[in-house]
Amino acid sequence: MGVANRIAETYEKLFNRQTGPEDIGPVREFINDHFMGVVLFLPLLVLGGLVVLPLWYLLYSSVHRTGRYVQGTQFVGLENYIQAFNDPMFWMTLQHSTLYAVGSVVIAFLLGLISALAINQLRNERLRSTFTVLILLAWAVPLVVTGLIWRFILNANYGIANAFLIQAGLITESIGFITSSTPAFLAIIVVDAWARAPFATIILLAGLQTIPEDLYEAARIDGATDFQMFKDITLPHLKPSAGVALLIMSMFAFRTFSVVFALTQGGPSNATEVLATYIYRTGIGQGRLGYAAALSVIMILITLVFVTLYVKRIQQEALETA
Repeated sequence: MGVANRIAETYEKLFNRQTGPEDIGPVREFINDHFMGVVLFLPLLVLGGLVVLPLWYLLYSSVHRTGRYVQGTQFVGLENYIQAFNDPMFWMTLQHSTLYAVGSVVIAFLLGLISALAINQLRNERLRSTFTVLILLAWAVPLVVTGLIWRFILNANYGIANAFLIQAGLITESIGFITSSTPAFLAIIVVDAWARAPFATIILLAGLQTIPEDLYEAARIDGATDFQMFKDITLPHLKPSAGVALLIMSMFAFRTFSVVFALTQGGPSNATEVLATYIYRTGIGQGRLGYAAALSVIMILITLVFVTLYVKRIQQEALETA
């Protein structure tokens, strides 16, 4: 409590407060009793400011006409939101974001499930740990780096993918994986799924390792096949982990920006434009900050749906394990 006493003594000296041997003063007493609370309050205040102030400014901007080509700031109420709901580009990018999230999450989950099952089957503990570390390293790669790597791989002129397919005799001329509309949209989904699969693997692997081995041994004694054990034992026990993985991946995939911007920048001809890249293009590219803020608020509200579902899922798991 030496630090707490010095804080209290400094305060009392500044305000000429005298304390006797039996009266340590209300300030020192409060700090002594709530030292950790006082110490942690300041970082909490700073963190709250970093979250609350930008959010407040976002809400403020969303109800004002402000931007690069606007003189001053004009209050417009809900005009930006009304404009969003009447904007065909908003609905198109919202649809793209939804399809992108669904496709990416489904593929990532299946890849993660296969990887987790394969790693969990390894009996060599060192080998299992090695693969787990490799999965963690793959997960740690920033999405923008993943996007740039795949942009090089899928390039129509010098990409590895086209070179391999031509050498294998599967195609005779290069495919515009990121320069043609349909292939480009499929490409960003596959790349995003590839980037998110390690996260699904880690979550599902943790779930697999909580399943008691006795259940499998009892099922084998009863003559159950591998498929029956997977269907009746593995899948039911994986439901909590699978629910968490699906919700978190859906939340981040819906508001993704890095992979799309690094791969296609929303092209060709807006074929891969998602809500996040449209917000960026509107606010930064066109200077319409008020309208971009309104679009951002709408995206936050949609994301809150996933957050609410995630919190309810966690609460449900807590009740089931209580």
